[in-house]
Amino acid sequence: MLRIHSMLLSCVFLLIAANSIAQPAAKKDAKTFASNKNALDMRGAYLLTRQVANDGTKDSLMQAKQIKIFTGRHMLYVHPGPDDSLAVYGVGTYRINNGKVIEDVFYTSEQGAVKDQFELAINQTGNGYAQVIQFAPGADNISWKLIEEYDRVDKDLVSPLDGAWKQTKVISVANDGTTQTREGHTQFKFYHRGNFAWVNTTKDATTNKPVSFYGYGNFKMNGKDELIENNTSSSFKTVLVNKPVTVKIKMLDKDHFEQTIQWEGGKDTEVYERLK
Repeated sequence: MLRIHSMLLSCVFLLIAANSIAQPAAKKDAKTFASNKNALDMRGAYLLTRQVANDGTKDSLMQAKQIKIFTGRHMLYVHPGPDDSLAVYGVGTYRINNGKVIEDVFYTSEQGAVKDQFELAINQTGNGYAQVIQFAPGADNISWKLIEEYDRVDKDLVSPLDGAWKQTKVISVANDGTTQTREGHTQFKFYHRGNFAWVNTTKDATTNKPVSFYGYGNFKMNGKDELIENNTSSSFKTVLVNKPVTVKIKMLDKDHFEQTIQWEGGKDTEVYERLK
């Protein structure tokens, strides 16, 4: 049985309250979202262009800036939360079953480790795709449907970093030589054909509640050991958005790499392991 991911639903309801535009109920033929069983290939980086929640009587058009990346096995979606800085995200695996995409989400910004599953009806278009998630009726007996449309933003770039990664260690070295090593920090990073997204979750020191941050955008290689990342959306607007960041890269093997970023106060070296 499919289990509804509460973070996604709460986000839907919050966005509806803040940004909804009442429209007549969508009369889309179910065949519109019938998947092509012979050619369904989700690999790509996509930006959300339209998001509609339907309660069975009307459409509510929502405003959200979201990227979604599918590698050969993993998927990630992320968008800013209602406060426009903290992240709402999910990371998981996916598979194609009978022409539909089944997402198994194993980590979210709200709940941490989870086991949530979603069935997506997919209609691939010339430059992207549309997806529909039909939720089971809730306590109010309303069966919500979430419809999303995406444009593909892949670039003509293939790099050894393409794929899904999880951070395993961070080594911070201050300008005065002070070194600090952090392990167990939850951060995921996806690269795909010139696009990237990173998400992380930590505990707020005051409230002890999880807080999540994000950044996504595009990158280009500058030789084999360096890339330039440009965050087009991030929790850290003044520091990162549209401010290119030089990242030194060292491939340890095909499933591990480290990146080093020089900041004003020192440098951070992050070690990543490829998600299997």
